Amino acid sequence: MTGLEVTPLETQGRHIGRRLSVFAIPLVCVAQLMATLDVTIVNLALPAIQHDLALSNAGLAWMIDAYTLAYAGLLLVGGRTGDLIGRRRTLLTGIAIFTLASLVGGLAGDPAVVLAARVGQGVGAALATPTTLSMITTLCPPGARRTRAMVAYGAMAGLGITLGLVLGGLLTQAASWRWVFLVNVPIGAVLLAAAPRVLPESTGVRRRVDVPGALLGTAGLTALVYGVIRAGTDGWGDRLSLLTLAAAVPLLVAFVAVEVRVAEPMLPLALLRHPVRLGAYLIAGLLFACLYPSFFFLSRTLQDVLGQRPVEAGLRFLPLGVGVLLFAVLTRRLVQTVGPRALVLGGTAATAAAALALALLDRNSPYVGLLLPCLVGLGTGVGVTFVANAAAAMTDVAEPDAGIASGLLSTFQAVGGTLGVAALAAVAARVTENHAGSTSSESMNGALLAGFAPAFLIAGGLAVLAVLTALLTSPRTERTSP
Repeated sequence: MTGLEVTPLETQGRHIGRRLSVFAIPLVCVAQLMATLDVTIVNLALPAIQHDLALSNAGLAWMIDAYTLAYAGLLLVGGRTGDLIGRRRTLLTGIAIFTLASLVGGLAGDPAVVLAARVGQGVGAALATPTTLSMITTLCPPGARRTRAMVAYGAMAGLGITLGLVLGGLLTQAASWRWVFLVNVPIGAVLLAAAPRVLPESTGVRRRVDVPGALLGTAGLTALVYGVIRAGTDGWGDRLSLLTLAAAVPLLVAFVAVEVRVAEPMLPLALLRHPVRLGAYLIAGLLFACLYPSFFFLSRTLQDVLGQRPVEAGLRFLPLGVGVLLFAVLTRRLVQTVGPRALVLGGTAATAAAALALALLDRNSPYVGLLLPCLVGLGTGVGVTFVANAAAAMTDVAEPDAGIASGLLSTFQAVGGTLGVAALAAVAARVTENHAGSTSSESMNGALLAGFAPAFLIAGGLAVLAVLTALLTSPRTERTSP
């Protein structure tokens, strides 16, 4: 056996085939929604977590970073695991780990236990996230059905990030910060009960496990992400940050050397030689390097500068989620007529314009006149680009490599977002320090805004680079369905 065996839906029997056609893709999309929800849902609960658990600022930062470190470091392994042992099995394992970790985090009273739970959530998400996209491409043949599934996937991916900001504020203020963890438990339980009845299992690929590649790739990515995270909090001159980043280079070089020579690599480097796929990966990294810092600074602007409570700040993000849904659905109709290239160009351009405009924010900026159009612009960019770019990333991918191709896309997104937040947070902090002329709240608010402005400009510049990447790598005449 040399390829992945996925039994066609029509051969599963009428009853099973009916259940698969109705419930399979919605279930996969709910799993994606749960995983992406956790990227942002904790953000607006951080002040309450710090107060209840008596965390230092460094400990509070690790509430976000512990998840990011585990998630980004293991995404490639998670993607390939689905190819090797079966995608349904990998998805269920990831959801089970994520759900259990969420339960532990929601009930924990010790900071160390909550941090361990965040690591567990990252591990579970690293197994589940790449599996969702690969299942869509193997369950749905090219055409209208896959287009609809890609629209749902893109909408859930973007909506999860936005909904996390809204729910984080609502749950923290109305109940407790613990519910930003516990909300995952009933969702995970339903998915674990339904998936074995709804999703077909793939038998996996009979191949040797690339242990050296898996170890080197995980170690290299973990060192890179840890170094960036630490530099973002301790400064880019921090010795441990520099040592860790320096260690990441030979580890990743050794990883590439192993993948070139091994007969059955964890990451087939041919995936990166396809110009459309490579462009999609780069666009994903650049877009997330723009979006994550933009969400981070927007959240801080609403709470720290404008003094809004978590629920008020969360509700301000609702137009972004509405934009994601509307334009993801619109993309489904446009992708077959104008092609993915024009959509990716339009989506990245909308993201760039919105991020650049956010640099104009001040304490007197009208919500309707400035912030609302920017949120709608970001929603437009996310809704359009996520759908079209996810389809481009899976272009011409063979079934045995669908998991690792999806994992590679998620890796670019996670590493891009981590690099963006760390680098732009450092820029904002330096400018804020230079502008802080006094200790009064008014002057500190002005100093914060002064620091956020260049960060938004750089974020917009990264989205402009995504536009240029799309121009250089996307086919000009492609009109195929995802």
